[in-house]
Amino acid sequence: MKHRKYNIVYIAIFALIISTIIVHAYFALHDPKREVLRDYVGTTVNFEGTIATKPEKRDFNQVFVFETGNNVSMNILTGILIRVVTDRYGEYDYGDKVRITGKLLYPRNFADDDGRSFDYINYLGKDDVYYEFKKAEVKVIEKTGMPFLSGIIKIKNLSGILFSLKERFLDNLDKVLGEPYSALAGGLLVGEKASLGKELLDDFRRVGLIHIVVLSGYNITIIAVSIRRFLSFLPRTASIFLGVLGIILFGILVGGGATVIRSCIMALIALFAEFLRKDYGVFRALIISALLMLAHNPMILFYDPSFQLSFLAVLGLVCLSSAIEKKLEFVTEKFGMRSIISSTLATQVFVSPLIIYMMGQISIIGILANILILPFIPLTMLFVFFAGIFGFFSSYLFHFLSQLAGWISHILLSYELFIVKHFARLPFAYIEIPKFSIWIVVGCYVFYLALFLKLPSIVSQFIFEKKSSI
Repeated sequence: MKHRKYNIVYIAIFALIISTIIVHAYFALHDPKREVLRDYVGTTVNFEGTIATKPEKRDFNQVFVFETGNNVSMNILTGILIRVVTDRYGEYDYGDKVRITGKLLYPRNFADDDGRSFDYINYLGKDDVYYEFKKAEVKVIEKTGMPFLSGIIKIKNLSGILFSLKERFLDNLDKVLGEPYSALAGGLLVGEKASLGKELLDDFRRVGLIHIVVLSGYNITIIAVSIRRFLSFLPRTASIFLGVLGIILFGILVGGGATVIRSCIMALIALFAEFLRKDYGVFRALIISALLMLAHNPMILFYDPSFQLSFLAVLGLVCLSSAIEKKLEFVTEKFGMRSIISSTLATQVFVSPLIIYMMGQISIIGILANILILPFIPLTMLFVFFAGIFGFFSSYLFHFLSQLAGWISHILLSYELFIVKHFARLPFAYIEIPKFSIWIVVGCYVFYLALFLKLPSIVSQFIFEKKSSI
């Protein structure tokens, strides 16, 4: 009788969430903002508004999303989002009021030499961005906020404060590490991968290590565990509450991409389970986090590679990692070697069909590269954190500690960059795969579903699951 009651509750919750996803998807596909600026596309226009995302500096330019303000003459209301590409050396911040001048364009899909196309239009559209400026002139009208913390931070809202702290932290790393080490350090700890440059990012992809510089679930797990250990001296309720707060603030700090949001939701579910003294089921947490994200923005299911790959990677860990680890008893457990190999194999099995379809290449030496580098990532992140955080203080002692932590970080980062650069140059590092039909990818995942997931048992496991390890 008790199980029957829970069945009805679960079914009602799922029905509500699925209904929300369908309704949200319908309105997203019929968003009137898609055509509100249609008459101005291809012409030079002038808008005033605010910078709605943290500007991302790249090799030759910087990119941000701009939100229009009221424009009575053009009959345009607040809230139209436009992607802006402008000069790299302009100093702009999240929340700044600016004037944008440039030719308004529709985004265009693009394809590589193999004929693989990327649906760039819908990739931007999933975030309600339907227009862009390729070469815009940007003039700052008003810097947002009032001075805060002796001039360190000049943004009054929470996101702006956290973004400013992030920028200061990255500046500290740049002072003690220099490029490209500070760029890799920023990617490891706060997901700031843009400054690594296209060539180095391609090297990380070739050796199967791109996940460590895009703030994957692996990095988030290290950070979440570190937060809990740091707060372990506090009373149980207080440490859980501060852990929740820390994870939420960190998610805002790093920009809240799909992978970060999924990891943070799962970490919050784990803390909630701990608070209620309930067992944490990782599969259940994965499904709940995916449904919540889709309820908020159903378009990510089809047009956000980060969400797709993140979900598949965790699904691979849930379904395969333990089984593979049992077959690897001959591998030592020292430095977590057995766990690293089993986790890498499990995630690669599940994400490879989609990655090969999208990227056209697969890493051959990815497992070896992961074995050589992943054991050092937690230690690297720890010393990078100390190098950056001590830089906020001006005393000689903290300056010395920042330099010391930076020196240790430099050794670890140099080793990691050495492995990546040299392995990426090996002739057998990766292989190119010709373009193939999306239905082959669908077929692979249908096969996985039948072979690994055993759909009928999954439903009952989700509803009646009592125990599961993280």
